[in-house]
Amino acid sequence: MVLPFLRPVTTAIGVHRQRPLVLVHLVCRTADGSTVEGWGECAALADTMYDVEDVESAFTSLRDDLVPDLAGAAVRRGTLPSVGSLPGTVLPGDRPLAWSALEMAVGDVHLRAAERSFADVLGVSGSRIAPGAVLGLPTSTDALLADLGRLEAAGYARVKVKVAPGIEHVLVDALRARADGGIPVQVDANGAYGSATLDELDALDGLGFLCIEQPLDRDDLEGHRALADRLTTPVCLDESVCSPGRVVEAVTSGACSVVCVKPARLGGIAAALDVIDWCTSTGVPWWMGGMFESGFGRRVLTALAALPGAGLPGDLAPASTYLAADLVGPPDVSVDPGSGRLLIAVHGGPGVAPAPDAAVVNATLVRHAQVPVPPG
Repeated sequence: MVLPFLRPVTTAIGVHRQRPLVLVHLVCRTADGSTVEGWGECAALADTMYDVEDVESAFTSLRDDLVPDLAGAAVRRGTLPSVGSLPGTVLPGDRPLAWSALEMAVGDVHLRAAERSFADVLGVSGSRIAPGAVLGLPTSTDALLADLGRLEAAGYARVKVKVAPGIEHVLVDALRARADGGIPVQVDANGAYGSATLDELDALDGLGFLCIEQPLDRDDLEGHRALADRLTTPVCLDESVCSPGRVVEAVTSGACSVVCVKPARLGGIAAALDVIDWCTSTGVPWWMGGMFESGFGRRVLTALAALPGAGLPGDLAPASTYLAADLVGPPDVSVDPGSGRLLIAVHGGPGVAPAPDAAVVNATLVRHAQVPVPPG
């Protein structure tokens, strides 16, 4: 399916005008004969600029391998495997985004069957989180200042601004123009810098940015380590940290001091929980990154962001702020009367998130594949 953006999202790598999505929909029969459905959302984008998977490869992996393997295991066991006991052939491997969608759907089925919420399992029921917002590449200092003022007035806890070689002056001028400091800002380069443009990053240093996210190529840990030694601004890694082991390697090598947690990129919710536990126990600041999910996927991230230990606000603005159509209704949003801070409630109903609206799914569907359960 394809969900249109309200406005194009421009990064250092390209312009995104719509959000393609792959959903996993499991329909299971319980012991008493009733039906339980579960959903999972794949975070893969239309191309492989940010990850090794795109929507096409993720769809193929799910249709041809992951879902058939799950169905076969369910028949052999006589029950749907739990998230922690998925069959050995159903492993993240080089397809973590497809895997994470399947894991999410399996977890959703079990939670709905037990009439439990994801928030309850995590111990964050009743929590509210203060979200951060994301801006694309700024077009001018005045436009950026206007956007920062608008988002601060809306109550966001911080703003992430995309950056690329040659436009650093726009961010520098905007931050220097704010006499009162204003809303905290971090920058995200999406790996746009290299050896020829490292000096341009110096212009962003020492200005109070919360962190500089993914300045270099995702495979360049050594370059990030050298850059982290060079800058006073903390370096955060995103595309580079594609597994729990990679997170540990990046932090302990000095390549970064802040971690962006994206469950899909890490290989699922269980992997993300491992990273959150490690970062929290070792005192490494982490925050929940977004990939312009639908409201369904964003509810999952919101629950994870409510866990103790997050050092920075996550990319968790409501999906209605960037999507023209959404799979679920808007979240419960409030404003703290004292601070004026925007707060988003963690989903408290059964499952990982509210079930997608069938009418929206059908209206935005491009193609689908049904995987039958093999005979027992």
